[in-house]
Amino acid sequence: MNFQTPRALALCAMTALVAACSQPDMAVPQAVLPDAPEPTTFTRAYSMTENVDGTIRVFAQEDGDHTYLYEMRRSGQVWSEPAKLDFPTKISLTTPSFSFHDGMLYYASDVDLPGREGRKDLNLWRVALADGVWGTPEYLPLDIINTGANESSPAMTADGTLFFSTNHARAGGGGYDIMSARENAPGEWDVQTMPSFVNDFRVDSHLAVTPDGARLFFYSHRQPSLGSVDIWMIEADGAGSWQQPRNLGAPVNSDQIDFGAGLSGDAKTFFFSRNGRLMEVSMDAALAQVNQAPQGSTDNPSP
Repeated sequence: MNFQTPRALALCAMTALVAACSQPDMAVPQAVLPDAPEPTTFTRAYSMTENVDGTIRVFAQEDGDHTYLYEMRRSGQVWSEPAKLDFPTKISLTTPSFSFHDGMLYYASDVDLPGREGRKDLNLWRVALADGVWGTPEYLPLDIINTGANESSPAMTADGTLFFSTNHARAGGGGYDIMSARENAPGEWDVQTMPSFVNDFRVDSHLAVTPDGARLFFYSHRQPSLGSVDIWMIEADGAGSWQQPRNLGAPVNSDQIDFGAGLSGDAKTFFFSRNGRLMEVSMDAALAQVNQAPQGSTDNPSP
C-alpha cells in the first residue's frame, strides 16, 4: 500500500489548490484574450469558433471598414497569438464557423464571384483543413445559397444541416433572417425558410448551432432585452420544428452589447462577444438562467 506522510498530503493539497486557482472560473464569462487591447467600435472581435479537435480557433475582427479572420493554434495547453488568415476578400471576411459535419471552416466573404464582378454583397464560402494546412476556399452554389443579397453567419450541424443569415426577401422579408439548407448531392441544396416566429423584422444573425441541432443561437434586437443587443436561442421541439425564441439571460447577456455566438469543438464552451471583446463561459452556465431571462412577444411588428 502507498502511505503518505502528513507533509506529503499537505504538499498534494497545496498543489491541487494552485492548479485549481490557475484555471478560469467558467461559471462566469472570462476574456479569451485578456491581454488584448480594449476594443473600440472599429476593432470589435466576434464569432469565435473552434474545430472539433480543439486545436484551432478562428474569429473575425474589424479594422475600421475592413474585417479579417484570425486563427489561433494550440500547442499543449497554450494558444498561439492570433494570426491573420489570407483568404480571398475585398474588405470583409466575417462570421467564421467550423462545421460539425465535415470539419470545414464556413465563413462569409465579399470577394467577387464569377459573373458578379463589382458587387459588394457577402457570400458563403468554405475551406478544408487537412493536417493543419488550409486548402483552397470554395464558394457555395450561386442562385441556390448565394443569391446576390448578403449571405453570412453559417453554422452547420453534425448531420449537415446548414443555417445562415440573409437579407434576401425569400427568407421572410425582414432585415436579416435565418434560413436552413441541406446538401442532398454535391452542389444540390434544399433551402428552407424558418417558422415565422423565429425571425423578427430587424436583424437575426451571428449564428451558432450545437452538433445535434437541438439549439440554435443568434443575436437579435428584439425586446425585452438586457442590453441593446442580446443573444437568443431556439430549441428543436422534437417534432421537426422549433420552440419559441428565448433570451439567454445572464451571465451571457448584460446591459452591454452581447453578440457573436460560437462554440468550442466539444460544444461545452460558449463563446460570445461583449462590446467587441471575445468572451468564454461554460455551456452549462450559458443556459442556466434562460428560463429567468426576459422573454418577448413572438409577433413581428411592422418596421
